[in-house]
Amino acid sequence: MTPMLRLATILCLLFCAGYPPNLAAQAPESQQEIPAVALVDLSTPRATVQTFFRAMIAFKAGNVDRLGDAVNCIYLGDDLEPEERLNQGSSPAYIIFAVMDGLQFDMELIDDNPSERNLKVTLGEGEGSFDLYLRRYDDDLWRISSQSLKPDYLAALEEIVAERESIEGEEEGGFVLALKSPRVTMEAFIKGMNETDGFTVADAINTLDLSEVSEVDRESVGLGKVSDLKALIDRIKLIEFSEIPPDSDGETYVFFQDPTGLGSIVLAPVPDEDEPEMKAWRFTKGTLESLEPLYLKYKDEPLVAGLQPKTDVQPLGNRIRDWIHGTYPSLLEKPFYLKNYQWLGLLILIFIGILFSRLLTLLIGFFIRFWFRRKGFAYDKKLEREFIRPIQITLMAWIWLYGIDLLQLASNVLEHLRIAAFFVTAAGAVWASYRLIDIVGKYLTGKALESESKYDDLLVPIIVRTLKIFVVVVGIVALAGQMTSDPTKLLTGLGLGGLAFALAAKDVVANIFGSITILADRPFRIGDWVTIGDIDGSVESVGIRSTRIRTFYNSLITVPNSEIVGSHIDNMGARRYRRIKTTLAITYDTPPETIEAFCEGIRELIRTHPYTRKDYFHVYLNGFSESSLDIMLYCFVETPDWGTELREKHRLYLDIIRLAEALKVSFAFPTQTLFLNKEEAAVLAGGSPADGPRAGVMAARGIVAQTLGKGGAIPPPVTFGSSGDMEIPVTEGEDDE
Repeated sequence: MTPMLRLATILCLLFCAGYPPNLAAQAPESQQEIPAVALVDLSTPRATVQTFFRAMIAFKAGNVDRLGDAVNCIYLGDDLEPEERLNQGSSPAYIIFAVMDGLQFDMELIDDNPSERNLKVTLGEGEGSFDLYLRRYDDDLWRISSQSLKPDYLAALEEIVAERESIEGEEEGGFVLALKSPRVTMEAFIKGMNETDGFTVADAINTLDLSEVSEVDRESVGLGKVSDLKALIDRIKLIEFSEIPPDSDGETYVFFQDPTGLGSIVLAPVPDEDEPEMKAWRFTKGTLESLEPLYLKYKDEPLVAGLQPKTDVQPLGNRIRDWIHGTYPSLLEKPFYLKNYQWLGLLILIFIGILFSRLLTLLIGFFIRFWFRRKGFAYDKKLEREFIRPIQITLMAWIWLYGIDLLQLASNVLEHLRIAAFFVTAAGAVWASYRLIDIVGKYLTGKALESESKYDDLLVPIIVRTLKIFVVVVGIVALAGQMTSDPTKLLTGLGLGGLAFALAAKDVVANIFGSITILADRPFRIGDWVTIGDIDGSVESVGIRSTRIRTFYNSLITVPNSEIVGSHIDNMGARRYRRIKTTLAITYDTPPETIEAFCEGIRELIRTHPYTRKDYFHVYLNGFSESSLDIMLYCFVETPDWGTELREKHRLYLDIIRLAEALKVSFAFPTQTLFLNKEEAAVLAGGSPADGPRAGVMAARGIVAQTLGKGGAIPPPVTFGSSGDMEIPVTEGEDDE
């Protein structure tokens, strides 16, 4: 196996496993806490001042145990108990440290081997300096002497602190207080990396000048930078906070300069992004650019003297880079835009994304088929393919999205790749959710068809469309949130945009509320025959914006829901009884007895037919037309839809024709009457039934016995909606045909 192939295999395993093999033990060790000494050293004046200052810095950072070490640097007598010593020494320790913390001084200038037992140490320069008194006592240890504990001396120190605070309050108005000076910034960095005194790693990242890095990438980029910076500082220089400027004066502060010119660690005031008129001391862009070569140069060096080792958990990308540096250093070279290992990592990342998405979608497809079989639905391969394809794209882009952080790409490259990967992920997720909603919608539609109520047939399409719109909105918000990490700006933009959209699209909003009104009032159901203004047809679907009506000439009309709510809706489909109103025109030569028999026969047909209303009907001779005698037929059939109505009307009309044939009744049509002589009229005259009504009844019963009698094909029963469906009573004289 060639070295490159072996390396590619190892990197593939690294990405799949989530961490490089044996790299956890290779993570750099760093100092455990801010003070760099673990024991109290009172052997010399310099050691005593260092011990006191570092112990108070540690106490300020949240390590309360170090207050006792600081108090031990002050002489309070030999016969005090530890608790009493701590109570008496805390106040002077606070005051002395408050003065020292506002000064910049060099510990190396303190005489480390004085010949006298008493020593006056001047800390700081100029008017802001003060004198600290030390003494070597009988145990041959140096301590802050009792002369520094005199009331007038401590009172003078308190005045210095008060005066300094008033001056700082006036002068530091142009700086962010959290990073107002190099010393405060360095303290925030160390506290954040050690997560003490309420600080977190996010506070350490905030000390870096990441203005050229997008807000979305700052956390991942900054985490790798602060990890390298912390490990580097622990190997090149012991942090003496007394030597770091405590004020905001100056343009830069150089903490470290590599003697070979490889790079440097510099802090400088930079405009704050949240408040551009304010400045904050941060590690400069140049420091971050030279950080990686400096770290790789010093990472194998031991910790500086006096630090307590602690294994830090480095980001995975840093550990991969360190492993490559120790195994294949040539891959860290940059021949074309990116480093060799970054190009190789992108290739492996693409391969892993494709492989992982294929394997996972196979499992998802198996689960979908199992779910369809369990629910008793017909398996739809097309629906599965339409759902699996976006799932593959989403998983593949998701792996790319989180894998590119491991490659430590340049900020501009990382930003563009992240936006592209997130856009594909969001689009794939929306697409997959769309198809998932189709699957759920198919399941709900099947359940709705099994129920007797028609209300769920109306509700399911609206739920499906609402979920799809919601998925699109979530995708847009997620994509917009990826562009900015400030949720306030995003919400403000959405609020203003929503207001503008509402004003510009008030009709759309009205239609949405119209759909809600339709759902609440339920004026019709899917399949109902409705008349809305000039529109006449069957309701085919109800959406969020509009309702679709299929006309009787098979065209499809889309009506906005806002217009439906404001219109009169005549729901023919809500009728339990459908009215039949017609005129039967018979010839003028029909005898009265035959007319009576014919009318009574029609009434018997109505009483005998299974779906006619028996309690309300009218059959009477109702008019004399120019060419006919008019019999009014007025009755109702019990039917839920138009098709059944036509079937029963057809059956009744045919029986009326058969009845007319049996009674020898002729239907009239426009004619002219010719008068003949008496002989011809007598020949053409026919007889008439003697008992008209009875003859008509018997004839009608005979007809019904032939068409609907025993052994005949009784039509299927009439079915209506559930008890919750609307019923519209029909009153006499109402014209709702």
